Amino acid sequence: MNISKKQKLVLDAINEFPEAANNDALLLSLVWEREKFESYYNIGGLGYALMNVTRPETITRRRRELFNMGLIKYSDKALEDRTDAFKSEVEEHHKAISWLND
Repeated sequence: MNISKKQKLVLDAINEFPEAANNDALLLSLVWEREKFESYYNIGGLGYALMNVTRPETITRRRRELFNMGLIKYSDKALEDRTDAFKSEVEEHHKAISWLND
């Protein structure tokens, strides 16, 4: 199965620390560590470092893709929490856009 460079970076982090599949902060820190965040920080400070590492949305999107490909699994609790959050978002959007309820 072919996976992108970013997917591989995320997959390697999760394989080394399986709990990262359920924890965004841990996953971001592991990926950024692999991308040499500290080196970027030392060169130009926090802003420079954040401009040169992968965006958080991209990392979490790659994790979802890996999940959908069956390459990683979430804990039951994490999957339940994500499902509940998704349902809540859908409900909020339906309330905000009245014609969706018709």
